[in-house]
Amino acid sequence: MVSSYMKIMIIGGLLATLLHSPAAPQSPTVAGIRLLGSELQTARDVSARKKAAEGLGRASTPLSVALLRRARTAERDVQVRLEIVRALRRIAFQRYSGYRDALRGIAEAADDTQESDALVRLRATEALWEAGKKDLLDPVPFMEGQFTDRSARLRMSAVQMLRKHGSVEAADALGRAVINAALSETIRLAAIDALGAVALTEGGPVGRGVVAANVSSTERIGLAPLTTPRAVDRRHERQIAYLTVLVRDPDASSTLVLRAVKSMGRIKDKSSIPVLVELVESHPHDGVRKQATRVLSHVMARQYE
Repeated sequence: MVSSYMKIMIIGGLLATLLHSPAAPQSPTVAGIRLLGSELQTARDVSARKKAAEGLGRASTPLSVALLRRARTAERDVQVRLEIVRALRRIAFQRYSGYRDALRGIAEAADDTQESDALVRLRATEALWEAGKKDLLDPVPFMEGQFTDRSARLRMSAVQMLRKHGSVEAADALGRAVINAALSETIRLAAIDALGAVALTEGGPVGRGVVAANVSSTERIGLAPLTTPRAVDRRHERQIAYLTVLVRDPDASSTLVLRAVKSMGRIKDKSSIPVLVELVESHPHDGVRKQATRVLSHVMARQYE
């Protein structure tokens, strides 16, 4: 009977020898990959299975991707499944052959209908987020899908990732969360904060100053500007539109409305003036009226800067 230590040594040897043929030192052999796949599925020792998953990640072929995806669905140990996600991440990020299938495998690991452990789903979600930063995929649909995950930690992480993404698509996803009454109030409150922060990151006085400088510079050298002040304004109007839907919802709690008004104050866009006036004049909650009054004064002052 082969000991666990010997199993690990054997797999380590596979990484150094069987994985690469003598005739083509950088070309993984099918036999070596299949042997690693067999160890990943049948080895009793957890360390041996983790080592096999690592080896398949280093092999980085369509066959190794298929073996990793198949093994994750049957693997009971969380640490091995985490190693499988890391292996798929390695293949995807290096854009090795089969990287698109590796991304699909990561997406499967992020789905709570296909993966039971919250930590595995979180690590897979983070990998998808990083893949988006590398232009391997659009991460926004995956992040938005995590708003209904069983794990509160993962739901909040998805909101924060979209906040950092800072794109129109991310803002739309956050806006849909803001007005989705089926989501928990905790997630909606976080989405309201993030929606205001996304707009502040891209615009506000500093953002408009950057845009104005870009327009001035490009006009002098005869090039088209990267964006325009009006484009920035439209972006703010988009965020304000979602917040307006919420504050006009008669079923929205005063907590949600208060947070939405504060987000409007962070954006400071003139498109919020009509709804702020409505809140000041007619909202039944005294705290909301007072907050709307403060924000309205700041937005009005912004128009004269």
